[in-house]
Amino acid sequence: MTEKFVGYFRVIEACAQPGCPVCRCLVAESRAYLGALLYEQVTDPETRRGLRLSWGFCNWHTWMLPDVESSAFGAAILCEDLVTRALRRTQRRRRSRLGTAGRWLAALLGRRWRPTLVELHEGRAPCPACVDIARTQARYLETLVHFIDDAALRAAYAQSDGLCVPHVILAVEQGTETARVETLVARTREAWARIGRDLAAFIGKHDHRNREPYTEAEATSRARAFEMLAGARGVFGRD
Repeated sequence: MTEKFVGYFRVIEACAQPGCPVCRCLVAESRAYLGALLYEQVTDPETRRGLRLSWGFCNWHTWMLPDVESSAFGAAILCEDLVTRALRRTQRRRRSRLGTAGRWLAALLGRRWRPTLVELHEGRAPCPACVDIARTQARYLETLVHFIDDAALRAAYAQSDGLCVPHVILAVEQGTETARVETLVARTREAWARIGRDLAAFIGKHDHRNREPYTEAEATSRARAFEMLAGARGVFGRD
């Protein structure tokens, strides 16, 4: 990577917002992805096929649909198809249920019996929006690591809350530029230390003798700590 692409400038802009800058970028990218899909690909056969294989979007991306401007019609078209598929799948389960025979066969083979419907659901394809955002996430992290010593990005990052813990782990895991990764971690720790000091001040001002008001940084320290520890709401889903 020798040239700055649009993601570089988006990271710098995100550094001016509260929380993890990469999480901010991913939320914006997810909304843009869903907006493009709803406006341009609702009737596209490959798009519909992918959503059928994944049984729709994940929880995070499903509940992001109402945030996409003028999304009601396109979302309804997609959901109508997915509701029909869900009805068919559960109807087939009722007709093809093995009952006692299935349990007996599983025991004979030394396996735990699992209903076919459960196995089909667990074997579904990943959410297509998550697949797209995983690629985007990797590129944002690569950009941040590569340009960590760039003057503009360095200055912006110094004013941010730093990456969240999950994104630091991912940056370390995927980073090939070891020295720059270490620099990123060191500068992120400085941001985390600020959050820690703001939390301590917030806690200290709960003393009944205190008459000093909370600063904005202290008042928002809990939310900033939540995001630092776990990432932005919905970005990483559940374990």
